[in-house]
Amino acid sequence: MYDFIVVGQGIAGSMLSWFLLKANQKILVIDEFNPSSASHIAGGVIKPITGKRFVKTWLADELIPLVEKTYREFEELFGDSFFHEALFLKIFESVKAQNDWSARCASPEYIAYLKNENIIDLDKEKVKNDFGTFEINGGSRLDSDKFLLHYRKYLEQKNMLLNEKFLFSELVVEKDLVSYKGEEATRIIFCEGAGAIQNPYFKFLPFQLAKGECLVVRIENFYPDRIINGEVLIMPMRKKNLYYIGATHEWSFDDALPSQKGKDELLGNLTAILNSPFEVVDHKGAIRPTVKDRRPFIGFHPENSNVGIFNGMGTKGISLAPYFAKHFTEHLLNGENLMKEVDIKRFL
Repeated sequence: MYDFIVVGQGIAGSMLSWFLLKANQKILVIDEFNPSSASHIAGGVIKPITGKRFVKTWLADELIPLVEKTYREFEELFGDSFFHEALFLKIFESVKAQNDWSARCASPEYIAYLKNENIIDLDKEKVKNDFGTFEINGGSRLDSDKFLLHYRKYLEQKNMLLNEKFLFSELVVEKDLVSYKGEEATRIIFCEGAGAIQNPYFKFLPFQLAKGECLVVRIENFYPDRIINGEVLIMPMRKKNLYYIGATHEWSFDDALPSQKGKDELLGNLTAILNSPFEVVDHKGAIRPTVKDRRPFIGFHPENSNVGIFNGMGTKGISLAPYFAKHFTEHLLNGENLMKEVDIKRFL
């Protein structure tokens, strides 16, 4: 008998199952492999400062250290490298933006992330940056696809993975246990990402799914050691001269497939800041499990106390998932209270 069945092996399911394993829980992960999921195609960027107003990411001071510690542990476990410190350069859009940034630099709570007060000018033959750029400290990036494949192989080797589509018709929920195709567990936790919109136990949660699209382009003689953030993100990839360009954010869509509309938006935003010639190599799309109040969904069904959910990480899943997987595990095993901002009781 298992302690937990975890449904889904995206970033959320991977993190939750990992922290449960570290707490010596017996788990089974059920997941049908999908290389086109949002977790697999994500840019994997972790920025402590976001947006046009240079706002500090929610819980940044707590998230950043745990994110690095967690992904470094995985690198040591798998003997491979997929988590990297990243130099972010944000393009100023105006003199006003420069002034706003200067005010942030003087704030004690921002000094760790904006301690370099120098305006950095990039080569204008490569990048349009008439007002210069500034450096964001404490940033990093995860090669999420590489990490997820490593972790999936790890689960397979430990006989902890059932590689198939989860069928609700095969789930039996009783008072003290749940069972799926004869496999019994004390509790089941759903981490299906955007698939949760079809979950009969959590239809009452206000998911607001968003489609995201990205491009992979080839740029010769560009910046291989920095991530440039303007109208879009230009991020170097593992292969030489290849760059991730992303991402769109669309609320109304018919499917997860790459669209001409998304491609046109990305190309328009890219050419707004890029002077270097480029070639489109790939175009991808996926659906993110976003939430209207931009806070995760964590907790248990109001009538079935052994049916839980860990979802809604949205666009910041790479950084939020380790922190809240640890938080949820402490709630599950030690009775620690869930943060009110993430507890699904806020919708009951």
